[in-house]
Amino acid sequence: LPALASSQVKRLSASRRKQHFINQAVRNSDLVPKAKGRKSLQRLENTQYLLTLLETDGGPPGLEDGDLAPPASPGIFAEACNNATYVEVWNDFMNRSGEEQERVLRYLEDEGRSKARRRGPGRGEDRKERCGPEDPAYTPRECFQRISRRLRAVLKRSRIPMETLETWEERLLRFFSVSPQAVYTAMLDNSFERLLLHAVCQYMDLISASNADLEGKRQMKVSNRHLDFLP
Repeated sequence: LPALASSQVKRLSASRRKQHFINQAVRNSDLVPKAKGRKSLQRLENTQYLLTLLETDGGPPGLEDGDLAPPASPGIFAEACNNATYVEVWNDFMNRSGEEQERVLRYLEDEGRSKARRRGPGRGEDRKERCGPEDPAYTPRECFQRISRRLRAVLKRSRIPMETLETWEERLLRFFSVSPQAVYTAMLDNSFERLLLHAVCQYMDLISASNADLEGKRQMKVSNRHLDFLP
């Protein structure tokens, strides 16, 4: 399918422009149902990870330009569809090999980890000293607000595997209830699953970091920022 001319793209509604670039990304990834090779599967994982990050809220699905809807700030993907520079960068990424895409994703992960390290732990205060059991900071709603805005947008999507989130929550709960000062380590090559584990850790007020071991495999390390573990 030939690329749309710039004048034609401008005439399309925002929702159709968004769908056009999503379809283009899938085509550029060479993702076909029969693809079972390592590189094809890696590109599939990379594309799923990026689309999850970029498909942020921008209003109910199906709304066109003329429909009545409350004003909302445009999402990242909607903004990218209207910015020629973003589109050029997106196309450049999708045309790269799976290995190159993985290097870019790892760089972004490492950048996020560096920012979290610079923010530091919870100023050395013990959670029990700061808040009582009825403190609103520990209601489910407030715990959810601890999760970064980007990850909250991901978790609000209907196709998120809730069983996976619950499994990670149970594992971390069992581990830190017994050893609150220990470090939990998990080997995770899947970028999307690492993203979900980061979200669970933020919800439980834990520190998570992703890095590569000596063999180049990705691992997640989770630690408790407080003296005690009070979920």
